[in-house]
Amino acid sequence: MHLEPSPSVDADLHLANRLTWGARPRDLERVRELGEAGYVEWQLDHAAVADPIVDRFLTEHPVLLEDVRGLRRALDEDYGAVYHQVIWGRLFRAVYSERQLFEKMVEFWTDHFNVPLPDLVPEKVVDDREVARSHALGRFRDLLIASARSPGMLIYLDNTFSNRDHPNENYAREVMELHTLGVDGGYTQQDVVEVARCFTGWTLDQEWRGAFVFDRNRHDDGEKVVLGHRIAGGRGIEDGLQVLDILATHPSTARFVSGKLCRRFVSDDPPEELVAAVTATFLATDGDIRAVLRTLFTSEGFRAARGTKFRRPMEALVAMLRALSPGVEVRDQWAVTWTLERMGHLPYNWFPPNGYPGSADPWFNVNGLLQRWNAAMVLAYASQGWTDGAITLDLSAVIPDAATIGELVDATWLRLVGQALDRGTRTTLLAALGDPRPTQRVTQEFRDERLPSLVGLVLASPAFQLT
Repeated sequence: MHLEPSPSVDADLHLANRLTWGARPRDLERVRELGEAGYVEWQLDHAAVADPIVDRFLTEHPVLLEDVRGLRRALDEDYGAVYHQVIWGRLFRAVYSERQLFEKMVEFWTDHFNVPLPDLVPEKVVDDREVARSHALGRFRDLLIASARSPGMLIYLDNTFSNRDHPNENYAREVMELHTLGVDGGYTQQDVVEVARCFTGWTLDQEWRGAFVFDRNRHDDGEKVVLGHRIAGGRGIEDGLQVLDILATHPSTARFVSGKLCRRFVSDDPPEELVAAVTATFLATDGDIRAVLRTLFTSEGFRAARGTKFRRPMEALVAMLRALSPGVEVRDQWAVTWTLERMGHLPYNWFPPNGYPGSADPWFNVNGLLQRWNAAMVLAYASQGWTDGAITLDLSAVIPDAATIGELVDATWLRLVGQALDRGTRTTLLAALGDPRPTQRVTQEFRDERLPSLVGLVLASPAFQLT
């Protein structure tokens, strides 16, 4: 799907929407207070951003901070409760965290180094914490090593079962095709064979699924050649570490990862000059993710891509919840997770190793759009009890009072979308409300009966679904 830039989108709104899971009024205020460059730097320094709501959530859900053994015990007591806490924890942080760019990067790396949750709940919780969250804005090399040692990845791609007599090629192939070089990155089937040999012995402790260990007895310590580099014989874990170093510093990796970042944050078809600039920064900084993002967000290519990025389902639903704050409250997480399951974007539930699709095409279809529109309307009509209390919504805390119907339409659009309403869309929204006169006074009855419909239409609109 090709989308033309929308120059009517305000530059501050564009930046706020792309760096967050959905710009709220205070996000826009922060951009205008700090300036574009200052806001980028503020979000890049995520550890310095106070996050009290998430801190409190983790205190109330300590299972998310457990190690593999603690998680196993909790799962034995109540598997369903733990499973749904993990999924809700992902969504909760996206909605409420002040570290919005950090959370978006966690999601990016979650897709990039995909490990599905079902059947790997303890390992996935640890993987999320020790891979994506520990290195989301660090150096790519450290992220790659953490993923290679992750119990979740070792099990998911079968490396824990790989040994000198029977090297398993699954991880070797995916670490090059999906994690680093890309499918056209210059590796061969022989490289896959040699990389698999290098990672023999990378496994888990004897209790299985507990922690990473290197078992020298299972390692093929013969000489190998990977991408033209000689791996000396007679060594141990150093073989795999050298491979990761080769891959992390390879020009094809810089290009592949930079291109994915540009597609995620700029457009599905980013300009070549932007990809080249981001790639150059990746190479010059040894994969410093902060530096790479700084180049991306301050580029003309980024600024020019206003209104071209179609929100994926999870991004759209989270943006709706953020837009309706502080009036919305999720009292039963099932109301959200069930919706995302129907939309095909439940966190951690993509089973192939390539992660959820990042472009618009897989999501832009009749069923996908219908699910979005339904979600928007159900959320809006939570104010009238449509969700049986699973989600509550006080629209008086979201949409300001307005004297006339035209002013109410304008205020609703500005509050939820973040920019002024154009004349054509205003006419369409008024028609959907029954073609009232814009100057007609707003009665309490009109507000109670028609405002939920107006809110749902705005949340379902192209202006809200595109950033």
